Amino acid sequence: MTNLPIISVIIPAYNRAQVIADTLDAILAQSYPKWECIVVDDGSTDNTYEIAREYEKKDSRFRVFQRPENHKPGGCGARNFGFLKAEGKYIKWLDSDDLIEKELLEKEMALFNGNPFLQFVFCRYHFFDTNLIYPEDQNYALRKGTSGIEILNLMGIHHQYILPGSYTISKEMVFLSGLWNEELKINQDGEFLYRILSQCKQTSSLEYIGFLYRIDNNDKITSNYNSKDKARLKLKSWQLIEVQIKLRQNEDLLPYITGFKNFLYKYHLHIQQEDIIVEFSAFFKNQIKREKRKRIKARLLLNLIKKWFSDFC
Repeated sequence: MTNLPIISVIIPAYNRAQVIADTLDAILAQSYPKWECIVVDDGSTDNTYEIAREYEKKDSRFRVFQRPENHKPGGCGARNFGFLKAEGKYIKWLDSDDLIEKELLEKEMALFNGNPFLQFVFCRYHFFDTNLIYPEDQNYALRKGTSGIEILNLMGIHHQYILPGSYTISKEMVFLSGLWNEELKINQDGEFLYRILSQCKQTSSLEYIGFLYRIDNNDKITSNYNSKDKARLKLKSWQLIEVQIKLRQNEDLLPYITGFKNFLYKYHLHIQQEDIIVEFSAFFKNQIKREKRKRIKARLLLNLIKKWFSDFC
């Protein structure tokens, strides 16, 4: 048992005094023994930090810090500081209000221990709020992928996603792909996941529902932005992803970036944010061209119908 590799669970925390104990209890209950849990308080104004410190007294595998000033405020800065403190061979990111089932780390590590070349493992997850679990299968199509590129392309095709708490990665993948982008405030997890998966040669998945994502009051960082501010920040993050794909010449990721562009374009049309589409017209260039062609075809068809109707009459 002493030869088992350590998995580092890194948790940024900001004003989560009411729920962080549930999250830390879920770590404490894990059947896999070789873990460390690093909690990084992000400047809480409630007693989140004090509650987390109590867990250091319960179990020496807990380590609690306050984010230093050389990391930017926000989850990304706290995660980066936590990573630099991590001693484990494997890394799991977890939010301070989410839960993991007691056998998740054990099942993930069984896959890693069975394949020394494995770099990324993810499980099924459900959403939950205070009183209810929503059992929809969130990432069923992605579990067909066996490499990072395959998973990214399946994400673009099916518009499904892998949440940070539902996956575990080898530490070397973070060194290879880079730390979290502390400049991003929205879709920072998507941009980080792209960089990780684009480097992963071997991935695996669990049918086990090991992660529960809390959806009530979960918008911690972005709540000060209005909907159009959020839209701009999200699209800028996708522009950054596209630039990275072009720089790396990842032409095999066309289904990934095109699929999400199509999804975002339709979404902003649906919520009547045409001005946002115009503002990001260079990003949506192909989608706008396709829409214009559709409209031209529709007008031609309408004219043909009118002509046919007049001739018939």
